[in-house]
Amino acid sequence: MKLGFLLGRREFSPESEIIKSVKKFERFQQGELLNTINTLLIFKSETQQCWLVFTSQRMYYVIDDIDKDIIKTLWARDKEKLVIDGQIALHLKEEDYSRESGKLYFGKMNNGILFTKSLFRNKSISGTILSLLEKHILN
Repeated sequence: MKLGFLLGRREFSPESEIIKSVKKFERFQQGELLNTINTLLIFKSETQQCWLVFTSQRMYYVIDDIDKDIIKTLWARDKEKLVIDGQIALHLKEEDYSRESGKLYFGKMNNGILFTKSLFRNKSISGTILSLLEKHILN
């Protein structure tokens, strides 16, 4: 038996549920999920996972919190704000936060988001995000 069950918690949601959660976001448009969609797990703790979801129109930030029993899209960055002159124009900055996690800042966004360093051992989180944006937003 899993510990979460014994503590009365649900398990983390599968990627399909993370993708479904963006449909509830106010700026979501029906055609967005027709093409290729990618999810990127960026943060993982005992009770929370955070994901970026990439569609043809937006990059979404989704939280899956098993303590609060919520899966919710907290914000989205629209294509129009991601592309300037046919190129991805997203300035990412990484900082150490602790031994296990870092903080990622998106452009002028003051409150960065945490990411789990071990999820990005052999690659940079910034490079991964930029290549996924190029794949989805520029094509």
